[in-house]
Amino acid sequence: MNTHELGSLRGRVAVVTGSTRGFGRVLVNRLADVGVRVVISGIDLPESLAFAEELTSRGVDAVAAPGDVRLRAEVDGLARIAVDSFGQLDIWVNNAAYETPGMGWTLDFDPETYEKLLRVNTLGTYFGSRAALTTMIACGSGALVNVTGRGDDLRATKYSNPYGASKAWVRSFTRTLAAEYKDSGVRIIGFNPGLMKTGRVAHAHFIGERTDERTLRMFATVQRVLADPPYVAAERLMEALAQPTTARARTELRLITPVRVAKGLADEAGRRLRREPVK
Repeated sequence: MNTHELGSLRGRVAVVTGSTRGFGRVLVNRLADVGVRVVISGIDLPESLAFAEELTSRGVDAVAAPGDVRLRAEVDGLARIAVDSFGQLDIWVNNAAYETPGMGWTLDFDPETYEKLLRVNTLGTYFGSRAALTTMIACGSGALVNVTGRGDDLRATKYSNPYGASKAWVRSFTRTLAAEYKDSGVRIIGFNPGLMKTGRVAHAHFIGERTDERTLRMFATVQRVLADPPYVAAERLMEALAQPTTARARTELRLITPVRVAKGLADEAGRRLRREPVK
């Protein structure tokens, strides 16, 4: 879907939590490209203000606001700022997430790290969903997107149990919202962007004493086979958001599919046959 086909998004108002870095920043930039008005938020307000100023200099309607998703008052404030600044709220993406500093077995993570992750990934999603739905249901329209991830299929997520467990919660929570509010006029989407090539993924490391060189090589191979640049996921999500509200839209969108895995494995096999150096 090209920029012209995404024209139905022009003029809409979007809140994207965690929108100053990684996938959130890529998504906001792409939304801005097609004329969406945006509310920038992140845990670092100066960083949010700088990003909003950058967008404004490009002619984008953008504002920044405090956005620590662990704080209900700040999350509620994002919805108010969207309406006060632009008169409406059409899209809300609960993107903010915390990943553990390293990868390891469950007991390798201290309780404080686990608690912080759960407060951001689960409580933050709840606060954001509540703020978005309260505003959108009153208007009878809108789209709420909750970003899931590895672990949302209930498979074991060895070396990242805290993150995987939180994403399983997000998927269950989102499915229930979609069932409860299916007649509200608000689209509720669970979005799994798959593995993305971000700075965080590139610098992943292991903690604890249960890893070896084989594990490290295997993780690097998985990244090569399955990771895509963040703009791929951003484009797919925008295509879903641009669908007419009367369409029989999907409530779950997952980018890691059997076809995607097969393609990644075929590409990797081709690289090995050609003896290309590992990048």
